[in-house]
Amino acid sequence: MRSPISAVTIVKNRTEKLSNLITQLEQCSPTPDELVIVWMAPPSDLSLVRSDKFDIVHKFATQDALPIAKARNKGMLAAKHASLVYLNVDAVVAPSLFKDGLLALRDNTVVFTSVVFLPNERCSKPYLQISKDEKQIGYLASNDDTLPDDDNNEIPSREQEINHGKFSDDSICSTVFFIRKADFQKTGGFDEGYAGFGLNDEDFFTNCRALGFSLEQLPTRTFAPHRPNYQCPVNHLLDFVHNAQRFHSKWGFYPCVSVLNAYAKEGFINADYKLNGIKIKQLPQQEDEDKAGAPVEQLTVTNAQDNVEFTSFHSPEKGSDLLSTTA
Repeated sequence: MRSPISAVTIVKNRTEKLSNLITQLEQCSPTPDELVIVWMAPPSDLSLVRSDKFDIVHKFATQDALPIAKARNKGMLAAKHASLVYLNVDAVVAPSLFKDGLLALRDNTVVFTSVVFLPNERCSKPYLQISKDEKQIGYLASNDDTLPDDDNNEIPSREQEINHGKFSDDSICSTVFFIRKADFQKTGGFDEGYAGFGLNDEDFFTNCRALGFSLEQLPTRTFAPHRPNYQCPVNHLLDFVHNAQRFHSKWGFYPCVSVLNAYAKEGFINADYKLNGIKIKQLPQQEDEDKAGAPVEQLTVTNAQDNVEFTSFHSPEKGSDLLSTTA
């Protein structure tokens, strides 16, 4: 049986995760009526995938290297139903997800699941098998206490930082969240001025609070891969710094201070960034990226809206004026 809801996900290279997600959604009761997949890669045979259980709509956002915000917006706005659920492509979701989410969803509300982070290999199993295993061996990390009882949607968002492969409370919310399409449109969507990786989630949910939306957590659990390199994502330093400065210019505080403090501890940025703004002191070398277990990426980022340009990590011609950035 299908439920009157559109599911949305985005994907670039993690096609195995996408196949796993589709299989999970097919096993849900009820299923979504449609899944909108936005590809951050050119069309291929993989972008023709179909399902007998629900409609699959394929969209593309390939103009930028990692157009996360643009891809999310495209998917959410292309969805045909009034109720939406966004899913990270690597999420392992409960069979009752859509029933639970639709029962809780109301106007001016964002509903999200709790998230349990596990080693990547354990996330390839079916949800019920993972649940059974976790009862025996215990959780690696969980955000069951993401929203304290006294949360009243104040800005800034809570400072609680749990360093188990996650940035902050709000990056957890985006693993799986439900929202009315009309409410998503009220927010203006994800801010496409954020470049590439990091802090787009925090910005979106801070904006939701500013609009007076209620953020409510379901007891339903979602499993997701543990990513230890996210505690200090050196291969995304330039994007993260740009985005942190943009966030600060909008909301008046720095998010994800655990990540910024980790950058400062490694000597990549100044330790007094809260007082004097973020300045990049040095760029990661190859051994820094290897130590973090992160793939080497091309890290030239240009954001025309803010007229901020960053050079590659490994470019020998780095003027100091390029290393002190402003949003």
